[in-house]
Amino acid sequence: MDSDFYTEFENNFRGSREQIINVLSNYDGLIDYILDSDSKPSLLDIGSGRGDWIQKCNAKGFKSIGLELDPKMVNDCKKLNLNIKQGDALSLLDEFCEDSFSIVSAFHVIEHMSHENIKELLIKSKRVLKPDGLLILETPSIDNIIVSSKSFHIDPTHINPIHPDLLAFMIKRSGFDRLKYYFINGGPLQNSEADLLTRVFNGVAQDVVLVGSKSNQIDNSIFENPNLIIRDMSVGLTSLEAAIEFDNYSRNRYAQYDEAIFLMRKRITCLERQLQHYARLYDQNFFSILIKIIRKVKSKVFTFYVRFKNKIKSFFRFQFNNKSYITFIKRIYKIQSIFYLLRYLEKILDHIGFRVYQYKLVKKSKKMKEDFELVAKHDSYLATYFNSSDDAKNILKDLNKNSQL
Repeated sequence: MDSDFYTEFENNFRGSREQIINVLSNYDGLIDYILDSDSKPSLLDIGSGRGDWIQKCNAKGFKSIGLELDPKMVNDCKKLNLNIKQGDALSLLDEFCEDSFSIVSAFHVIEHMSHENIKELLIKSKRVLKPDGLLILETPSIDNIIVSSKSFHIDPTHINPIHPDLLAFMIKRSGFDRLKYYFINGGPLQNSEADLLTRVFNGVAQDVVLVGSKSNQIDNSIFENPNLIIRDMSVGLTSLEAAIEFDNYSRNRYAQYDEAIFLMRKRITCLERQLQHYARLYDQNFFSILIKIIRKVKSKVFTFYVRFKNKIKSFFRFQFNNKSYITFIKRIYKIQSIFYLLRYLEKILDHIGFRVYQYKLVKKSKKMKEDFELVAKHDSYLATYFNSSDDAKNILKDLNKNSQL
């Protein structure tokens, strides 16, 4: 790997110096806590990179030292007059005195280290940390699916992501008495609506920060009251929290749909009953009864005509002369004409009956509309009376008192 590679990599994938310093403003609460409790605040930043965190803490009044392995980044930091030592952090830590620093920090460092090296780093960090100092470790959150499955692997120097519970266990096992960790820096969709499934993947916290103290000399309130730590911190959702919000939103939405469907079915049932009522009214009118009679007569004529036509034709063909046969055929066709006439009459009456029914229905609908308008008008009068009448208001007060009893 050439000397400029990682500097260019940081600039390309991590963001500009101004952007990172702005993100590091999340830790202003911790910085202020140290400034209030330590007259000589000092910082040891492991894996200081471009020196963004050191530059920020120096501006706040800290005396800061950084440890960095990359020579190009060390030279860039020295151009900014930052105190940076080049070399392996595990070796350089031995050069510092015990209880030297108010803050020992490592931002996105431990994912570059093996398990054994992390254990050694924690033990040596505890040695150089002041009794009332703070350990700050930030690392990518494996809880974020996009981070753990995709963006984590962009950096070729990453070894393994580490579970926050495992890291917390290792920190406590190294001798730190107090510890809290928080999921921070929500993804791009953090503030999106909870109904987006993509928010579960790309809206939850992208990093996790662990804050620890090696003794009970530190003010317990900083761990008992997490707001002291996270008041300026961009705390993000976990994937489980985002999934629960998505489920709750979905349940509420489906409940609304179910309610709408229930009301629609209720309305359909009401309409069906009205249609059945109107159908009964239609069946009971004069034209409908007359049509039923015609249909019965037509059915009997047609049945007689079909059943006996061929038999009678054969009988007349053998028993009578051609003239008698022709006369009979003419009578048969007269019967058929009567049948067609009845069918035509049925259609006319059906049409007239429907028009009469339609007219009555429209008339009844207009009457109902007028009744509704009249009721609304009376309701308006009653509302006006109630708002202007002291007697009505006194009656309402009495009713409220009785209901409370």
